[in-house]
Amino acid sequence: MYITIPQVTEYLNGLYKPLNEDLRILREYAEDKHIPIILKDAEELILNYIRLKKPKRILEVGTAIGYSALCFATVDSNVQVTTLEIKEDMYKSAKENIKKFNFEDRIDVIFGDAKMSLTELFSDYEKGKIQPYDMVFIDAAKGQYKVFWDECIKMLNNEAVIISDNVLYKAITASEEFLSTRRNGTIMRRMRAFLTHITNLDNVTTAVLPVGDGLAISQFK
Repeated sequence: MYITIPQVTEYLNGLYKPLNEDLRILREYAEDKHIPIILKDAEELILNYIRLKKPKRILEVGTAIGYSALCFATVDSNVQVTTLEIKEDMYKSAKENIKKFNFEDRIDVIFGDAKMSLTELFSDYEKGKIQPYDMVFIDAAKGQYKVFWDECIKMLNNEAVIISDNVLYKAITASEEFLSTRRNGTIMRRMRAFLTHITNLDNVTTAVLPVGDGLAISQFK
């Protein structure tokens, strides 16, 4: 489900242009197989942010088949991406796609539970083994965004940005009338609490936008 009316979604999708033919094919494959990847309008907004702000180090929570990480690396040749994936089949597909795109030297995929992976990354960060991140993209388990946020903020550069995807979650976050299952009720409550938290922090300016399935763009001061 899109959170805009179908006519608007169809029109915006008609304006979309992929970065290259290989990414177009990969997107079509993901959509055909119902693999969750970033929606077209959200992709375009984030890639324009990367073009403007030129983050060098990006941390992504939720890899799937590697589509968004490949977009980030493609749009700026200086970008290095670390991306985390818990599902083994997705991890293997991402590794294959990254190899196919010849980005093995710029995209590092870590397999395992994101919370545990983030804890291990922070340990390496404290030891000086890795540098801070300029941008974080959160696109994993929707009920765990606050957990991911709390771990990621320990490893950020000054004036970094965190972009959280799917924060309106098929409009469920905005209105209970779109609820269909008890599980979605839990996601709704946790996502509302997460958005309340990040929009009331003193050191962060957050904009919540009805782009894609809802984007929260949080700029640290």
